[in-house]
Amino acid sequence: MSQIVATRTGLLLSAAAIGLMPTCALAQAATGESTGLEEIVVTAQKREQRLQDVPIAVTALSADTLQANRVTNVGDLSGLAPGLTVRPAAGGSAIPSFTMRGAVSYGVVPGSDKEVSVYLDGVYISSPRGSIFDLPDVQRIEVLRGPQGTLFGRNATAGAVSVTTRDPTGEVGVKATATYGNQDEFRFGVGVDLPQVGPFSAYLSYMHNYRRGDIRNANAGMVWNRTASAYAPIATVERSPEWLGTRDTDTFFGALKFESGDFNTVYKYDRTRDDGTPEGTGSAGINPTFPGVGAVLNAITTTQPFPVYFAADGKRPDVVNNGWAIPKRLRVEGHSLTSTLQISDSLSAKNVAAYRKSEIFSASALDGFSALPLTSQAALAYAPIVAASTVPGFATLPSANQGAIIRSVASGLVGLPFVALATAAQSRSKQWSDELQLNYTSDFLTATVGAIYFHSKDYSAEHLFQNTPQFTPFPGGVIPQRSAGRGYNEATSLAAYAQLEFHLTPQLDVVLGGRVTDDKKSGTFDYGNPPALKHTAFSYHKTKPNYLLGVNYKPIDDVLLYGKFSTAFVSGGTVSVIAFEPETATSFEAGIKAEMLDKKLRTNLAVYQVTYKHVQSAQSATNFTSQITALTGDPALAASLGTLVVDAGTIKAKGFELDVTAAPVRGLTIGGSLGFTDTEFSDVPALLLSANGGAYVSSLRPEWTGSAYGQFDTRPIGAGEAYLSFRGDALYQSRMSLSQNPAQPEYSTFLRNYASVPAYWIFNGRIALKELDLGGVNTELAIWGRNLTDRKYASFALDLKFAGGANYIPARSYGADLTIKF
Repeated sequence: MSQIVATRTGLLLSAAAIGLMPTCALAQAATGESTGLEEIVVTAQKREQRLQDVPIAVTALSADTLQANRVTNVGDLSGLAPGLTVRPAAGGSAIPSFTMRGAVSYGVVPGSDKEVSVYLDGVYISSPRGSIFDLPDVQRIEVLRGPQGTLFGRNATAGAVSVTTRDPTGEVGVKATATYGNQDEFRFGVGVDLPQVGPFSAYLSYMHNYRRGDIRNANAGMVWNRTASAYAPIATVERSPEWLGTRDTDTFFGALKFESGDFNTVYKYDRTRDDGTPEGTGSAGINPTFPGVGAVLNAITTTQPFPVYFAADGKRPDVVNNGWAIPKRLRVEGHSLTSTLQISDSLSAKNVAAYRKSEIFSASALDGFSALPLTSQAALAYAPIVAASTVPGFATLPSANQGAIIRSVASGLVGLPFVALATAAQSRSKQWSDELQLNYTSDFLTATVGAIYFHSKDYSAEHLFQNTPQFTPFPGGVIPQRSAGRGYNEATSLAAYAQLEFHLTPQLDVVLGGRVTDDKKSGTFDYGNPPALKHTAFSYHKTKPNYLLGVNYKPIDDVLLYGKFSTAFVSGGTVSVIAFEPETATSFEAGIKAEMLDKKLRTNLAVYQVTYKHVQSAQSATNFTSQITALTGDPALAASLGTLVVDAGTIKAKGFELDVTAAPVRGLTIGGSLGFTDTEFSDVPALLLSANGGAYVSSLRPEWTGSAYGQFDTRPIGAGEAYLSFRGDALYQSRMSLSQNPAQPEYSTFLRNYASVPAYWIFNGRIALKELDLGGVNTELAIWGRNLTDRKYASFALDLKFAGGANYIPARSYGADLTIKF
């Protein structure tokens, strides 16, 4: 505790020290050494504005920040904005789990949505499954914190992440980048700007990115036969890989721009193919006393002729037994057409039409040891369970007969790969959207008015395999069609919105915003053993309003004070026949944005209080078997569902977020951020409390997050324009609970090091020689490192009661970049 208090005190003192920098900056300004901070332009209110003029808590991440911290997808954003943490959800499904302002955003259940929206060039990415993909030619990423229900619509109760890619320049140019690093990392990319021809200009790029995983798989080479798949793309035979966490992507991007007078339109296309491997899952331990299967797990993990690896210390292991894992299949593709017309000096129109599709299949060992072969001892422990479920009247037979049957069954089980709990989830999605927006500006009124159409189709478990195989062997590694849970979800959303800013005086604005959203969802869920599948159908329809009330006041040109009240919601729906309500958010926020000392110091502070009601929580359906059976009359449904959405009651969160940036002398930029969130659960339904051991508390929500960075660019070296650029980033996260009820007995026994993660820092850095002229070619050479101290803590953990599995912070990486431009 004393160490945590000391660290928090250090962070506050660091923030205070940054706040004292005006004294230093004043002295340096007198010498003419400082050039001040660059203007940052964002689109947080659907139009281009200076960051300091936007009454929203938003962090804009520049190309330098993204490059220095090796950000290639939204999963790499953790810690780069105050209060934001990001981790991949368990199972290798490429789902980013965001934590922001007391909310944990998943959307892991088919048919459910998420609390933090992701936008690519203004296009909402609907399905979270597969949304961790390499981003093409990113120009800027904006992290918007707090409810964004008016302008960004449903499913942005905690915030939004907006990614902007580059447009064609119309000037001929080529840029090529090559990276070589540890863990066999090789990254190569090339981008080409084509010459402008009349009103047309174009840009094309390709990027290949490979990095070997950081955890070795001790059970590599196991063969899995999925040729029985009803979904053709995965009807293959695959081997378990040697390394887990491998990234192997190819990304294509193209942009075509037409510009004539007051009209321009930009078509963009992106495609990503990822054939990497799921993250390594460490086994946190097993519970040998767990009823029924505890003895089986104890025998299977203690009697193997080879080592079985555990990560009981709570840190990333070097080796795991993930024989069930195979290379994943991720395909993402998108088209967008953004058209803008300047109708008059005060009125413009914008339309964004888009189509996107994605598909992913990944098999991962959730328990950390699935697919170990049954030894003779383990087979004998497992045989009574098999006999009791397959031999009629087994329980009434004489003990001698039972023993003979058990020995006979056990002899046929020895050597079969056994899965305790794993995932083999397959899903694909398609979405169509069109948004029309009008922007009007006058001395009295600035208005943004729009309407949006959105339609999506999501398919899951089309392979007709069990999504979460559990407590079962697979003879010969052949995966059969059984215990299927095939889902189809269709959603249509229509919305209209308006945000009006009334400029009552040159210093005072009043903001009124509103949005009405009509959601329709429908679908089917087929379950059971093929071909005799049971069929269910469901539908959902709800119309929800959102609104915003705000006041902006600028006492002087470079200071903005704002306050607002806003609402937002996450759409409700149905998982099979299990319905769930919309999750709502109501928020109060006040902030100050200031630039001082001739734009050499920029400080942005936001304080907030938000209440989330009917919080949507993804839970294992097997924890609610009796309730599902009582509701539907079918006990087989819970096993086929895998996961469902449960009402977790109410969350109240309050806190603050601070961003500080300074340019005290020429070439030097320093800054930092600090975020604090206090989160409290209430009104938790008795059903969820019962399934969670009697308590349900905040988890995966660190109270404190922070960052500090510095970048120094030297003067030109020698006669040319070449200079050195030094950049360092430090990211802080306070102690974080991994459990929703750490009082449960497993957290004092086999999961004792997985109740929480201690506070830690992550350090990243880059040193580059830029603008080097080599034979007329602009060249950049750089060395870089990420997680330089190689922190190994868990980022996510699963309490399975009979065992525990965890994923971890990626290992230290370092390498060198070569970039040429001509």
